[in-house]
Amino acid sequence: MRTCLHLRRGEREEGHAAPGQAPGRPPRPGTPADARAGPATPAGERAGVMIRPTEIEVAEVWRESTHVGAITRTTHGSIFEYAADFFEQHAARPGGIAVHLPYSRRRTETLGTNLHPYFAGLLPEGLRLRVLLQNVKTSEDDLLSLLVAAGADTVGDLSVVPQGQSFPRPVPRGAKWKPGSVLFTDLFAQSLPRLGTENTEPTIPGVQEKLSASTISFPVSTPGQRDYILKLNPRDKPELVRNEHFFMGMAKQCGLRVAATRLIHDRDGNDGLLVERFDRSWEKAEKRLRRIHQEDACQFLDRYTSDKYRLTCAAIAEGLRENCAAPVPELARFLHLLAFSYLIGNGDLHAKNVSILAEGPGGGFRLSPAYDLLTTLPYGDHRMALKFEGRDDNFRRAHFIAFGERYGVNAKAVSTLLDKLCVSAEPWLERLEEIGFDARRTDFLRRTMHKRLQELRAP
Repeated sequence: MRTCLHLRRGEREEGHAAPGQAPGRPPRPGTPADARAGPATPAGERAGVMIRPTEIEVAEVWRESTHVGAITRTTHGSIFEYAADFFEQHAARPGGIAVHLPYSRRRTETLGTNLHPYFAGLLPEGLRLRVLLQNVKTSEDDLLSLLVAAGADTVGDLSVVPQGQSFPRPVPRGAKWKPGSVLFTDLFAQSLPRLGTENTEPTIPGVQEKLSASTISFPVSTPGQRDYILKLNPRDKPELVRNEHFFMGMAKQCGLRVAATRLIHDRDGNDGLLVERFDRSWEKAEKRLRRIHQEDACQFLDRYTSDKYRLTCAAIAEGLRENCAAPVPELARFLHLLAFSYLIGNGDLHAKNVSILAEGPGGGFRLSPAYDLLTTLPYGDHRMALKFEGRDDNFRRAHFIAFGERYGVNAKAVSTLLDKLCVSAEPWLERLEEIGFDARRTDFLRRTMHKRLQELRAP
C-alpha cells in the first residue's frame, strides 16, 4: 500500500480553497460532536426536523463502532479528513482505511466530482441506484447525497452516515422467512433505506415494471450466521439467475474459490439467487457479523465506476502485485479467473467484478472469492470486458502463459492450471440444458465453449 498522501489530478492539499469556495476549514472530524453539530440526532434529522440527504453538508465515516473521519461537501467537490483520535492511534501503521486513503494529517480534497473514488465505489448500481435517484431527487453526480441515502450496510467495513448520527449498530438479524412464502419485490422494498423526508417508508413507484427491465441485486438478512445478496431476473432474460447459478457451480468444480450460491423461488414462483456475502464473518463470541474490508479493482486502482470497462487485465494485475500480501498466488488465481471467464464467454467480467479482501490490520490483501460469473454468449456478447494481452477475443494458451510469466507465475504453473481447468470443465458442456436456454442458443454455447477448450489445451 502507498503510505504517502495521494492527491489525484484535481485534488488540493489542506488549506487551499477551491475556486469560489470561501477560505476556512470545515469542522474537524476530531472535535467533539457537540462542537460540530450540537447533540446527536437520528439520521436525517436536525433539531427535530427531518432533512433531505441533499441538505447534509458533513457525513461521518465509521469502521463498525470506531469513528474514522468525515467527508465535507464543498462547492466544487468534497474533503475527507481523518478524525484526530483515530489518526493518532493509527499514524504509525502502514496503509489507511483504503488503499488510496493513507493515514495522514492532511485532508484529501476531491474536485470535479463530490466523492473520492473509494467512497463513490460504495454506491449500489442498477435498479437500486435508480430508485435512490428518484427518491432523493438529485442528479447522478451528487454522489455524497446518494451514498448517505444508500444506508450504512455498504460493501466492506466502512459506513458513511449523516453528521451527528451515532455509529451504525450491527444490522439486526432478519426475521425468519421462507423463500416460498414471500414476494421478492417486497424484500426489495424492505431493503431500501428510509430517507430523511416526510415519507417514513421507502417509495418504489412502478417497481414491478422496473424489475421487468433491470437486473437487480440487494442485501437480505436472515436469522442465521450469514448475510446474502439476492439477485433477480429481468423479464427479458428470464434465465439469468439460473445462468449464474450454473456457472458459479461449474467454477467451484473447476477449482476456483467462489461465493456460495443457492437457487430459491418466491411465492409466485419467480427465481432468485442467494449469494453468500464474503465481506461478513460471524463472530461467535460476540454473536454478530464482523465486517471485512473489501475493495473492487476500480477502488484499489483509484478509478471511478464509470471506468469499469476501460481498465485492463494488466492494470488489475499490477494492482494485485502492489497490494496483495502474497502476490504470486493471487495473480495465479486471477489468471485462473480470466481463463475460466473466457472459456464460458463471460463478457461482463469488468473491474468491479474483481475484488480484494483485507487479511487483517496492516496485513495486506488477497483476491476475494469469484462472483457474478455467467455466460453472455447467448445474449450476443462474445467479447471480454477487459482487454487481455491487447485483445478482447480469440485468446490462446500462449497468451495466458505469457501473461503469467510477466507477473511471476511460471509457465509450468500456468500450464498445470489450464490443464486442470480443461479436464474439469469438459463434462459441464453436456449439462448446459440445465440453464434453460432454447435449443439454438444452447447449441451455440456448447460449440463455442468446445472451441475455446481446444484453444486452452496443450498442442
